[in-house]
Amino acid sequence: MQSTLEIKTAVITGAARGLGLSFAEALAAAKCNIAVLDILPEPSPALYALRSSHNIKIEYYKVDITNRKQVYHAIDQIKASFGSIDINVNAAGMVTNEPFLTTSDANISRTFAVNFTGSFLVAQACAKSMAERYTATNGEGKATEPTTGSIIFIASIATYITSTAQQISCYTASKAAIKGLVKPLTMELFQYGIRVNSLSPGYMMTDMMRGLQMEQPTLVSQFEKETLFGRIGLPEELKGAMLWLCNSRASGWYTGQDLLIDGGATAWKHPAVLY
Repeated sequence: MQSTLEIKTAVITGAARGLGLSFAEALAAAKCNIAVLDILPEPSPALYALRSSHNIKIEYYKVDITNRKQVYHAIDQIKASFGSIDINVNAAGMVTNEPFLTTSDANISRTFAVNFTGSFLVAQACAKSMAERYTATNGEGKATEPTTGSIIFIASIATYITSTAQQISCYTASKAAIKGLVKPLTMELFQYGIRVNSLSPGYMMTDMMRGLQMEQPTLVSQFEKETLFGRIGLPEELKGAMLWLCNSRASGWYTGQDLLIDGGATAWKHPAVLY
């Protein structure tokens, strides 16, 4: 199947490293130009290496995605530099292992700000750009083909099942809020030919997971017991799903949905000990 991603522009949050960087690698291999929004001062050198290895355009914007003014300023810069925005992948996120009974106001505020508000603001700014482009070309008539753009949120397996290995009520609620955006945005944006979906990764060996493992040495071994294949997933194993969601020729009739990629973790009753 021919790709529709070549010379398109993707805006990816959280791609300075981790899962977002893995998505950037997949899109770069498909010849998609990439603009990255992240809070880190500098991204992994691997991000810039994609520029020469795939002969594409890559730009990095240090942005606090929880700040509306910074987000919209960055999107204006991206439009001026790249010409258009075709894909938005919201991969920035955070998690803390904190019991519900002692969860602090600071944790609630920061987790929802990054995981929900940041994704909302970036998606909103990108969707406005996509909608304006559609209207400029097609007028006020409703789209009959889903080819203007694709917006993808990153949800989580945590919104499907609860693991005994973590206490992440705040994180789970923020990801449930992300999933809750998908269907209403689908209904609002279809008229511009924009598709909206979410991708829910299962237990994955990401930079975030490595950080959690330092605090909880048995975390990964517990997750390994909860998947059918006896191991947790790798970021590379999400690349195909992400490319499919981005490609309107492949997944044009898929919108308003959550795609769960979990190695079968939700397919069975785990023999985990509760206490």
